[in-house]
Amino acid sequence: MVAKELMTSHVIKIDANATIGQAVELLREHTISGLPVTDPQGRLIGVITGGDVLRAIQQKAQKIYHSLFGPTQVVIDENVWKEDSNRLLNLPVEKMMSRSPFTVQPQTPVGEIADLMIRQNIRRVFVLEHDKLVGIITRNDIVRWLVRHVG
Repeated sequence: MVAKELMTSHVIKIDANATIGQAVELLREHTISGLPVTDPQGRLIGVITGGDVLRAIQQKAQKIYHSLFGPTQVVIDENVWKEDSNRLLNLPVEKMMSRSPFTVQPQTPVGEIADLMIRQNIRRVFVLEHDKLVGIITRNDIVRWLVRHVG
């Protein structure tokens, strides 16, 4: 089996100039964990994940105080939280995306894709044909295929 036989071809994507808030809404609405980011010409230029957003919110909205005598204390100030999270949600996706998404070709064998996901500890790869985004394969896609075909 190769990528084009397993991939989802209807890919939900987001423009690099869209806001983080818009990305979060798409992630929530479609119950997905990551979005490919495209430039105005529709080329894949990055990926933004729920984990990226969570890490950024945690870094921006929490004030961390270290104690010489005990564990780190995390103090969340409600006003700081609202201010920082609103500012963050209005940033363009381009500011937070990962710029090196993992890609494969339509003819890449599924075994190679699974190996890549394991080696790189990634949850998704994007399928490109002539530099155009034509599909996505997630870890779950591979696991579902394995359950149906192995055993």
